[in-house]
Amino acid sequence: MKKISIELSDEQYEKMKAHQKNVVEINAESDSLSGCSIKLCCCELGDWLEIEMNGVLNLGDVNWKIE
Repeated sequence: MKKISIELSDEQYEKMKAHQKNVVEINAESDSLSGCSIKLCCCELGDWLEIEMNGVLNLGDVNWKIE
């Protein structure tokens, strides 16, 4: 079985974790639940990662590979 690996910088990882924590707090305050979508965007100009969870967080350029 193949897997997709996406490399995040420490800054990108911290940004993602802070966004997730903020959304969890918002959900707790409003007694609601929300999911998360991870979108790897690829084109000739570069590859970037977006996290959609109560809004879109663009994490910027990433390296990825299929192993």
